[in-house]
Amino acid sequence: MARPLFSSQALRAVLLHSHNVANCKRLLLIDPVHDLPVALRKIDGLDLTSARYEMLDGAVLDAASPEMILAPLMTPRFDILDLARKLDGLGYGGPLRAYSTPLPSTQLIRAELRGEFPKLDFDIFAVPDGGDREN
Repeated sequence: MARPLFSSQALRAVLLHSHNVANCKRLLLIDPVHDLPVALRKIDGLDLTSARYEMLDGAVLDAASPEMILAPLMTPRFDILDLARKLDGLGYGGPLRAYSTPLPSTQLIRAELRGEFPKLDFDIFAVPDGGDREN
């Protein structure tokens, strides 16, 4: 059986950085696999909405009304700049958190995204590599 991409890393991101999401009651998770939302739904008080990148539009954003959006930094189909561009076009200006294995240049990534999309509250959750994904 193939291991699911993104699942365990996203879950580790939420758990390791739980102090950052502690006050977040509505989380929009971009591009999860089916087993991740089940694991996150067990967190008391968290209203979780998940959406594939391609399906994200104004209706999804309005229905989710997220206090934070969590997404992988890079995938084979999109990266965080693509997502930020889409969110900016939809008028979203709240917290956007990317998760990734530790990288040597996170400050450069933050600066680039914040420079291009100053309305977004952007940060990166560094998550130790669990061997389930490369980025």
